[in-house]
Amino acid sequence: MGGSIKTVILLFIALGNASFGFSQSVFNVAFDESNTANHTANALEVGDSYFFVQKTYKNNAVQLEGVELDNSGIVVKKQIVVFHPSLNIFYGYPGSLQYLTSNEFCQLYHIGPDSGINVVFFDSNLAVTRDKRYDFGYFLNAGVVKQVNDSTLLVLGRIKNSTTYDLFLINTDLQGNERWRTIFGDSGKNDYGYAIEMVNNKIVVGAQTYQNSSVSNPHLFILNNTGNPVFDTTYFGYNNGGYLAYHPNYGLYLSASRNLSGGGIRPSIIRLNANFTIDWAKEYFRDKDFVYLGPHVISDNGTITTAGSNWENGLAEGLFFQSNHLGDSLGSKLIEHIPGERAQFDDIRPTSDGGYILAGETHIPGQDSWIVKVNAWGCDNIPCIVSVNEPE
Repeated sequence: MGGSIKTVILLFIALGNASFGFSQSVFNVAFDESNTANHTANALEVGDSYFFVQKTYKNNAVQLEGVELDNSGIVVKKQIVVFHPSLNIFYGYPGSLQYLTSNEFCQLYHIGPDSGINVVFFDSNLAVTRDKRYDFGYFLNAGVVKQVNDSTLLVLGRIKNSTTYDLFLINTDLQGNERWRTIFGDSGKNDYGYAIEMVNNKIVVGAQTYQNSSVSNPHLFILNNTGNPVFDTTYFGYNNGGYLAYHPNYGLYLSASRNLSGGGIRPSIIRLNANFTIDWAKEYFRDKDFVYLGPHVISDNGTITTAGSNWENGLAEGLFFQSNHLGDSLGSKLIEHIPGERAQFDDIRPTSDGGYILAGETHIPGQDSWIVKVNAWGCDNIPCIVSVNEPE
């Protein structure tokens, strides 16, 4: 944008729900750096602050910039954590930024056209502590990272194999020291890896496999704890998807969608059985042409909350959607930064006050990082329309 535009609205609600027991704050902010395109994939709550890493351009150089916000969305500090004077930097998918139990952040990234993948570690002061590089000798892309126990970090991405892309998985300790790596995928197909979950001591990778340039399907790859593939399955009844969420009380849930014959997509949430077959699948937003549902999280009370976007008449709005653990819709909320501005959410995380922090980007006239803190029902403003009409 031609100058930083920022809207902050604070809302404190005295909640009657005993599971929260204290107030929730909300804000809706966008960030512009040097009047160039900026974007982010994650936002995390740590203590009383929110952190994200955004890609920015400055003096024709590319950088990843760590940003800390207070609980009203005001910038506390900014610091460059990755810089390159001439080559592009790619930071991966939602889930490429994590906060570890070692009280450090780690951000996955790739410098093109380098043949290695990097994880940069930094503390809550945004000071870099180390930068680990893992070389494969082939062109690759960043994916996501996931801490799976007190001593293990998994790094997921894509690696080019001849003319197609397979997936790679690296197992490290929390210092980033590599233990093992493995390469896997659907032979001869292009694979994208979006999520990692540990289920019954197995590594479950949520993915999407492109059968050809126009047809793709959700795909699960299952590996044991030494990195050996033990099972995989493709869900051919769906064209898109691959984001996972797991809760030990409610099971494993997969995002998916179907392409509509007249254009657009029909989003779904799928619950999987213990053997990774479909238990049930629910379709949503049948009155819409193009609603995208991305990453989702499951609360201890079984509420599935999803980030996404609603595209209509050439514009996009951020979408907050909830269902119960049986897939029944609990309503949705369309969120904008500025009315008429194209914007979308790419990730969602729960916060300690019972709300959620969402990350995405705004467009028109420029591209800015977009961070929104909502309460438990997706409200970011006053008045709050909690539910958008959605026929069952």
